[in-house]
Amino acid sequence: MGQLRTSELLAALSVALDLTEGQRAGHALRTSYLGLRLADRIGLPRETRRALLYTGLLKDAGCSSNAAAVTRIFGIDDQELKARQAVAGRSLLAMAYLSIRSLPSEPLPLQLRRLIALALSGTRERRAVEELRCERGAGIARKIGCSDEVAQAIMDLHEHWDGHGLPRGLRRDAIPLLSRIVAVCAALDIFVSVRGPAAAKEVIRARRGTWYDPDLTGRLLELCDGGLLDELGAPSLKEQVFSADADQAIAFASDADIDRIASAFADIVDAKSPWTGQHSQRVATISGRLAHRFGLAGDRLRDVRIGALLHDLGKLGVPNTILDKRASLGPGDWAIIKRHPQLSRQILEKIELFSAAAEIAACHHERLDGKGYFRGLSAEALGLSARIVAVADVFEAMTAARPYRPAMREERALGIMRQSSGDHLAADVIAALAEVDSQAA
Repeated sequence: MGQLRTSELLAALSVALDLTEGQRAGHALRTSYLGLRLADRIGLPRETRRALLYTGLLKDAGCSSNAAAVTRIFGIDDQELKARQAVAGRSLLAMAYLSIRSLPSEPLPLQLRRLIALALSGTRERRAVEELRCERGAGIARKIGCSDEVAQAIMDLHEHWDGHGLPRGLRRDAIPLLSRIVAVCAALDIFVSVRGPAAAKEVIRARRGTWYDPDLTGRLLELCDGGLLDELGAPSLKEQVFSADADQAIAFASDADIDRIASAFADIVDAKSPWTGQHSQRVATISGRLAHRFGLAGDRLRDVRIGALLHDLGKLGVPNTILDKRASLGPGDWAIIKRHPQLSRQILEKIELFSAAAEIAACHHERLDGKGYFRGLSAEALGLSARIVAVADVFEAMTAARPYRPAMREERALGIMRQSSGDHLAADVIAALAEVDSQAA
């Protein structure tokens, strides 16, 4: 595999985290840029700047872990709610307004019951949800191979200068410097996207000394007055961000690094729903066995594994109100579901070395008879690698529990899959699956 800067890989994959948070694509990258410009202003050393870069790109690594809980508590689209929370205040009045605005379209008695539950346990629930997110994000950073400094910065990202943040209520300098930098820069980018530059600066200025470090906020506002926000649309923004990963601190991802990062992002995808557990990891394991069975090696074997690990990356853009729905999905729900392979492809194809993996991921819901999605490809357009991952995905899904049905026994799943061979799934791959599955058992 050729060389790839770790920051480039993380930046490309961070777009999936932006989707989960309901933010405009590139939010994590822009946050990192703002953070690095602020780091220049306060004279941070290069190694600390590199840690800051990774903190900015991975700041939302735990975002998927609380999506199901957010949906359960509020009953609405988790991405919509998270986007609202990002610009909401923290006063009781602000939280009450957010809660009322976020009530789903339910009968009045159910809405009242949900409001009462939020009033009685909302603060405790919010702390637990935030703690889960922060701990999960720190764990993902460690799995990727980031330093403890990065993991701790992600853990404490939502603490506030005055001690009224979450989950631990840290105050002032007890909050890591990297957390304080990324927090104010992330907020600035969000408010610029939602309300425009002038309003964004006013919000940040109003929260100086309460939410955010007053000195860092002052320095950031000075940079804004000097034209910093105009730089966010510059074509060279990416390269300027990646330059923090260069020179003596250069970090080119090896095969092992790339596999570890892909595996970590597979965990992020699977954490979005309690029903998907280790789905992506198991699909990758099954796909790997099948690929070996067909004699794939080298780059082709690697592409199958990466494509399998990240085939559902686009599901981070699907609300949990759909992913965890127990009832049958309606036409509108299916329209959203059918976008996820396309989203996976759009994210992965930005990484040149992932071009083959991106195509494999894009094809995991295609059918040999051309009746699949999202492109309706037919057999001649679906290579062996794509056929392998498609079979592995169906088999793993059928043998795992889902909100609308219990898990199937493997023998029954294989029997059903054989019935669909030739029009939906490849018969030779299903035959190989029966062999490798019995050997694994």
